[in-house]
Order: sequence, then structure tokens, then C-alpha cells
Amino acid sequence: MKWLAIVFSLILLPVGGLAQAKAQPTGVSKEVESRTGHPLHPGTKSTASTMPEGVSLDDGVTEDEAVAIALWNNPALQAELTALGLARADVIQAGLLANPQLTMIFPFSFRILEAVANWPIEAIWQRPRRVAAAKLEQERVGEMLVSRALDLVRDVRLAYAEYAAAQTRAGIAEEIVRERREIAVIVNARLRAGDISELETGASVTDARLAEERTARFTQDATLARERLRGLLGFGDDEITLNLISSPSQLAPGASQIISVWAAAASAATPPVALTATTESEPLDELLKQALEARPEMKAGELAIEAAGARAKWERSRILNVTAIAKEYGRGANGFEQGPGLMIDLPIFNRNQGNIARAEAEIERAAKQLIAARLRIVAEVREAYTQLTQAREAHQLWRTRVLPPLEQDVRLAGTAYRSGDVPYLFVLETARRYSDERLREADYQAAATRALAQLERSVGRRLFANR
Repeated sequence: MKWLAIVFSLILLPVGGLAQAKAQPTGVSKEVESRTGHPLHPGTKSTASTMPEGVSLDDGVTEDEAVAIALWNNPALQAELTALGLARADVIQAGLLANPQLTMIFPFSFRILEAVANWPIEAIWQRPRRVAAAKLEQERVGEMLVSRALDLVRDVRLAYAEYAAAQTRAGIAEEIVRERREIAVIVNARLRAGDISELETGASVTDARLAEERTARFTQDATLARERLRGLLGFGDDEITLNLISSPSQLAPGASQIISVWAAAASAATPPVALTATTESEPLDELLKQALEARPEMKAGELAIEAAGARAKWERSRILNVTAIAKEYGRGANGFEQGPGLMIDLPIFNRNQGNIARAEAEIERAAKQLIAARLRIVAEVREAYTQLTQAREAHQLWRTRVLPPLEQDVRLAGTAYRSGDVPYLFVLETARRYSDERLREADYQAAATRALAQLERSVGRRLFANR
């Protein structure tokens, strides 16, 4: 049986190193960091929330810091990262060889001792193909995990934008409530003086109550948005306060600021901000090219085709199954006698046709899925680019055509009131129209932020380092 032991040793030689390999998901983390600027958690995530290096909650949370915390803490992403360990286990299993079978027949009565060793030696040509298919599948899983991390980044940016917009709406709504209450007080005073009817007074009171209801609704929206963001950041039940650092300088000033003389001068000296479609965006054709090169779904689709091809080669190699036999007899006239041989499955009826056909069908499916992924990526980039362009154009139109006349009306009303030409109620009514319109600006900014987050996700990488 020496020749069979030699064959075993030669084939089993590379198996030990493969079984001991313990690759870590550092490649996925580096790929995510190259696309987002932030790494994944390097080890097993504990139940307590932790902060990545360089991030502190004491000075507030920027949008970029929220992304870093989510990639570090999000429990759903941590759970999905275990798929890389499963794929790694499949690679190890693919490299293992079937154990030899030893059959022994003990001497009894007139029989002599017999020992038969069987070992399927088709692993000699099947194992490399099987391992190649498993490694390609592992790479594909890694690319899909990168895609999942990019989905999380997009979700965090969307939740951050909604939270910031909800806080802005709630703040503006509180200003509107104060204005409505002042109007109600003045209207009641005029009612007592007999200048207006009770019907007009009821309308102002109803208007003030509607403003209070809207403020409460916006406050609830902010609370819900905060909880959604907390969940994405992986805070869970931790008592952690989120203080967002948004960019209120881009918002239109409040009516009380415009009425003052100093604010009027500053507003006249500062031109309105024009958010054009070319301020932070690249040409559409360039973005499409980058998306097709950078999206992990494209790389995963290509790897799926290669893995299916490797599996097809493996299935074709399984047509011929050969088992090595070493048979040893008990002591005879010439001592122990050996009888090496082969046991071959004759591929007459079963030539593994079903598995081969399935593997070929998987190649076709993977190819068509890659085509579908390409078309989907192009559609997503075009849609996000269009949404971003439209959101910025709408914001620019509002800034240049709608906002300036309203600001001018508020300034003129304040000047006329100081001159004694109009009552204060006229100033408040003018400020009310302006404040109602300010609520729309938060919607415009949120729409632009959402479109930008979608565009970055559709391209597959961060487009702007400083947001």
C-alpha cells in the first residue's frame, strides 16, 4: 500500500495551508473606506455603542460623522458582514478531500485477513475547479457587502437630511406661532375698540391655533426622524443626545431680522445664494462612466459569471469518477499479498447532465443579470442627476424670483410702520406671508440633499470630500 500512501501525501500537501487560512474582512473595509472615507469596525461588534477614531458627540454631529458612526456601529451591517465568514468557510470546505475508506475482514473459519482501502482520486482534477469557484463566490460576496455598506451610507445621509429639515421646519413654525399670537392679540384689541367684527377676530384665533398644530406636527416629525437616525447609527437604547450641525447660514433670515434696520442693510448687501446644477455636480456622461467603473454591483456581476463558469467546469469534471483501491490479503504462500486497482464509474447513463445543464443556465442567468444591473445603474444615475438638477433649479428660482419681493415687502412694511404710515398689524400680516414661504426653503434644501445622497449612491463613491 505504499504507492497509495504516496499519492495521498502529494494531494493532501496543499490542503493544510488552505484549511488554516483565516482571511479577515479587511479588504471589504478598505474598499468601503476608499469610497466613503470611513472604515468598518475591525473586530466583533459589542453590544455597547462605540465611536470611531476622531469622532466625538460633544461638539455635535456632522453629516460625515454620522456616516462614520453608522459604518462603525450599525448592527444590521455587522450581521451581514458575517456572510464573508460563510463564504470563507465554503472556500475551506471546497479544498478539503474526501476521507479514504478502510474495510477490514477479519479471519474466521477458513477465511484469511483482508484489508481494502478505497479513495476517490477524481479529487485530483476536480478540487482545483471546485476551489476556484468557491474563491470567486467569496469575492462576489465581498463586493455585495461593499454595496450594502453604500446603501447604509445613503440611508444615513437621507435620515440626516430629514432630521435637519424637520428641525428647521419646527424652528420656523415656532416663529410663525409667535407672529400669529401677536396678530390675535392686536385683533382682539381692535375688537374691544369696536374697529372690527367678531368674525374677523375668530379667523385670527383659528389661524393661530392652526399654526400651533403645525408646530406640534413638525416637532413630532423631528422626533421620528431623530429616532430613525439613531437606529441607523446603532445607538439603540443608549441614552445619547444627537446635536446635528447643519448649515443654517443658507436659510433665508427670519422676518424679525429683516424688519430691523441692521438686517435690512446686511440683506441688501448680500446677494441671494444661487444653487445652480453645476455648483457641485459633474457632467452626466462622466458620472455614468464613473458609476459603471465604481459600482460594486458591476464587479459582483462579473464575478458571478466567472464563478458560474468555474462551477460549470467542475461539474463537467465530475463525469468520470475514479476510486483507487488497495487490497491486502492475509499471509499466504508468498507472505502478505497486495492487490492495487481502480474502480471506475462508467458514464453510460449518468454523465452529470443535470448539474452541467444547471451550471450552464447559471452562466446565462448571471450574464443577463449583469446586463440588467448595468441598465439599472445607468437609470439610477440619470434619475438622481435629474432630481438634483431640478431641486437646485427650483431652489434657485425661489431664491431669485420669489424670496426677494417678499423680503422687500417685509422691509417696506417695517419702514412704513416706523414712519407711522401703517399699523403694526399690517407688518405682522406681511411677516406672516414671508414666514409661510420660508417653510418651503427647508423642503428645497432637503430635496437637494436627498438627491445628492442618491447620486453618490448611484455612482458608487463619495463625490465631494467636504459636504
